[in-house]
Amino acid sequence: MKTVKYLFLAAAAMTLAACSNDENEIDNGPVEARVSAAFGPVTRTVNKDNTWTASTDKIGIMVTHAPTSTTAMTDRYKNVEYTAQTSGKSSDFSAETGKGIFFQDASETVTFAAYYPYQSSADAATLPGTEGVVEVNTRDNNTAEKQASIDFLFASGATATKGNPTVSFSASNEFKHKMAQLKLVVKASTDHGFTDAEAADILGTADGTYKLGGLAHTGTFKVTDGTTDVTGDPVADWDITRLVHGDNQSTKTRTYTLILLPQDKSGTPLTFTAKIGGQTYTNSATIAPNLEAGKQYTYTITLKKKGLTVSGCTIAQWESGSSASGDAEM
Repeated sequence: MKTVKYLFLAAAAMTLAACSNDENEIDNGPVEARVSAAFGPVTRTVNKDNTWTASTDKIGIMVTHAPTSTTAMTDRYKNVEYTAQTSGKSSDFSAETGKGIFFQDASETVTFAAYYPYQSSADAATLPGTEGVVEVNTRDNNTAEKQASIDFLFASGATATKGNPTVSFSASNEFKHKMAQLKLVVKASTDHGFTDAEAADILGTADGTYKLGGLAHTGTFKVTDGTTDVTGDPVADWDITRLVHGDNQSTKTRTYTLILLPQDKSGTPLTFTAKIGGQTYTNSATIAPNLEAGKQYTYTITLKKKGLTVSGCTIAQWESGSSASGDAEM
């Protein structure tokens, strides 16, 4: 009888030990990060609303601080690709199975940064470009199909732990624009000496052409801190006629929305040239914005038989929609 009792106790002890080992294995095993990201009340790109697009939008995530990790998370996770799983103002993001970020230290608070759009690299432990600096060209990419590729965003400061593994890029840590946006509203009407046919040329239905000179288009974006730099020289005759725009037939207006590298043009005004009905109109004095990251600059350009007027220079926060305005005229 005693033998049976001892066998029972031994079996119970082994069962408890097995359970204990299983629990420790769960506690000590890696836990994958869960990622969510949001936008504020803004428009992300000029040809989309303020939403992520499921299966299409991809971000690159990196670990920027892991103070006690013995697995060197900052070295292992420098450029991890995560893809939006849902469409909307906020979305969950997932990596390919087994290729996400995994927490190792149960007591460690890890800090993350992220950028958009994702830039490929050799592996997750390697920064894209040259040590995280990627080349940018806004001259050839300002089309409806390509603008998203140059609308660089950056977010930082999100934290998570093994016990609370959700990395949330929201509120003060949400994504912010790192490029500048320039909007040109071009208009003409019979009130300014044009015939109906000539005014219609504003919409490019005939020989209307538009050029913008003085902007630098080549530069860089640094994925680790969201900074940009201009590396090329200004271009004198950038043809914007067929770039991203919206036409209003009733008001005979055309609005160009351009994504650009931040650069100060306050001391060197841009040159706008329009050719309408065989007549060339030029303004090289009043379009002089200091293009700052995350801001939108709007100029209304009115073509007249006797000249060209630029007015309504409005500077708005691309992020918040707040604005200040001033007039600029020939």
